[in-house]
Amino acid sequence: MKYNKFIFFLPVLFFISGCAALNQQTDSDLRSEVAQLQVANKNLQEKQVDLYSKYDASLATIDTMNASIQALNKTVSSLKQKIQDLEFIQKNNQISDTKQPDLQASPSEVYNNAYNDFLVGRYELAEMGFKSFLKKYPEHELAVHAQYYIGECLYSRNSWADAYEEYKKVESSYQTSEFASSARLKMALCLELLGKKNETVIVLKSILQDFPKSAEAFTAKEKLKVYAN
Repeated sequence: MKYNKFIFFLPVLFFISGCAALNQQTDSDLRSEVAQLQVANKNLQEKQVDLYSKYDASLATIDTMNASIQALNKTVSSLKQKIQDLEFIQKNNQISDTKQPDLQASPSEVYNNAYNDFLVGRYELAEMGFKSFLKKYPEHELAVHAQYYIGECLYSRNSWADAYEEYKKVESSYQTSEFASSARLKMALCLELLGKKNETVIVLKSILQDFPKSAEAFTAKEKLKVYAN
């Protein structure tokens, strides 16, 4: 009876495998795949809740379901990125019927290559990659990510003055971005490392005012306590 609980996973796992093999698809095809995956994900989560409510549910079954949900989320994220790439290319790089398509890497591939370099500590190479991305795709949804990580590359190399300027660009160009509060805090940290106490305090206080409910506000508040002593 216990092993029968795994049977409903099989269609989902085959579905994930099929999605992973996707090559070039139309925008509508990708959106359809995302919708189907989201429905499958919802069904899995509902079954997970049901299993938790039953005393005979095995831990292995629940762990397997968690893994399936994570795989679905990852696939949905990948498909959404493909949709963004297609929309960006269709909007900014219209190709006539007589012109051969450009086989260059997609925007997300350019970004991911730079991000992978950042993750393994190749900060100079990552910085070049992020700058290349911004030059090619300044209007892409990942542009703010690239701008922020240029600052992170410089910060990781102790180039705090230059990092400050790059973080500042996040605020000036992407004021409503999710990175705005993080960039503001990093600006304060750069100033702190440069020994500019008064300017650091001003920026920290601005975080409390502009982003009072953010995680960065908590950090800023704790740092201001140190400066108050």
